[in-house]
Amino acid sequence: MSFNQKISIIFLSTIMLGLLSTQQVCAQLGMGIRAGGNLSSGHGTAFQSDKKLGYQVGGHLAYHFNKTIALQVEPVYNLIRVRNNEQTAQRDQGIGAGTRKLEYISAPLYLKLNFTERIAIMAGLDFNFLMNDNRYKLNNGENAFRHQPRTGYSLGAEIGGLYFRYRKFNRTTNIVENWTAAIEQYQLGYKFDLF
Repeated sequence: MSFNQKISIIFLSTIMLGLLSTQQVCAQLGMGIRAGGNLSSGHGTAFQSDKKLGYQVGGHLAYHFNKTIALQVEPVYNLIRVRNNEQTAQRDQGIGAGTRKLEYISAPLYLKLNFTERIAIMAGLDFNFLMNDNRYKLNNGENAFRHQPRTGYSLGAEIGGLYFRYRKFNRTTNIVENWTAAIEQYQLGYKFDLF
């Protein structure tokens, strides 16, 4: 048996022993997948849009302190659509009017309160990162949106497999005077618990 094989066996044995000794911790974990649609809007100096249709796909990982309280993180891909107005169309640091598709990876962290096994409410911080910041350009060729991670807040409810979320965060742009858009999103979808 080679040295690498011995190390691999020791490593796997250590992991198996650790998993067996943490059975209590594993019983407190939950994991699942989720998908649904969203209605999003952007409000600000350069953005005034009605609700636009998008979608989200992702999962969730929960740590249950007891039957009532849990911490839950939900890494999700979001497609958000917002519309900006024509206020800056002629400026070098402006952009023409139109609907913009913004792709986000978000990871809200919730404190979850379970009323029953099927009904829960939650609230927490929403961490998100814009993925397609280089898709939309200003008249001078610079990126219209900034890619920095942003933090907002999110509220939610779950009834059986259905979930509802309300999210709000600000997205800073490079449009004249660094105008921001306050993005609001309403999500409705279905979740499936794996364990």
